[in-house]
Formats: sequence, structure tokens, C-alpha cells
Amino acid sequence: MDWQPLVPLGSAVIGGLVVHLLSGRRDRANKRKEQRVTYLIEAYRRLEECSQQFGAADKRKLESAVADIQLFGTPRQVDLVQRFASDFAAKGGASLDDLLSDLRTDLRAELNLEAVPENVVHLRITYDKDKGT
Repeated sequence: MDWQPLVPLGSAVIGGLVVHLLSGRRDRANKRKEQRVTYLIEAYRRLEECSQQFGAADKRKLESAVADIQLFGTPRQVDLVQRFASDFAAKGGASLDDLLSDLRTDLRAELNLEAVPENVVHLRITYDKDKGT
């Protein structure tokens, strides 16, 4: 029996399987990265909302953001959020500056965005009931 015609067919089948396996891994890795980035962006937004003013309604936002960062964050972000949570529990408040800065820098890098200055301005518009503005 002449096996020579089967060699190209076997190579094509093996090559197809390898490509399929590699593209499946790539797709899963991209999906994990996309999900991680989405959760961290939402955590950043919730933390940012709570960073300048904090009321009873913000408690769940803060707890959820801390949990998401502990689940999806880098080791440094997990360390920062745990320090924040410990300080918050001990003192009734804590600074989010380092954590927000680290999250912002890492997310911009993940999204291939240019680096921007470290200082962040948080805009807060308050409503004065007495003045109607």
C-alpha cells in the first residue's frame, strides 16, 4: 500500500487540530481579559463615586467594588484594596487615591491607551436646596 498520498492529508488534519486548539485558547484568554477589564472598570467607577462623598446608599457600591477588585485585581490592587478596607473598618474612612490611581493606570495599559498624568480631578456637582441650584 502506498502511504505517500495520505501524508499531506494527515498533516492537514493535524495542522487543523492544532490551529483549532490554539484559537480556542486565545478566544478563552480574550474573553477572560474582557470580563476582567469590564469588572475592574465598573469597580473603578463605583469607587470613584464614593471617593468624595459617602452616604448610606453608597455602602453597597463600596462593598461590591472591594469584592470585585479582590476577585479580578492584580496582586498589588488586591493588597491596596485590603489595606483600604482595613483602614476604613478601623477609622471609619480611608483614602482611595493609591487604589484609584493604580486601577486607572493598569486599565489604561490593558486598553492600550496612552499614559496620562497621575493626578486626577473628581468633579462633584452639589445641589443647594436653598438657592435652587
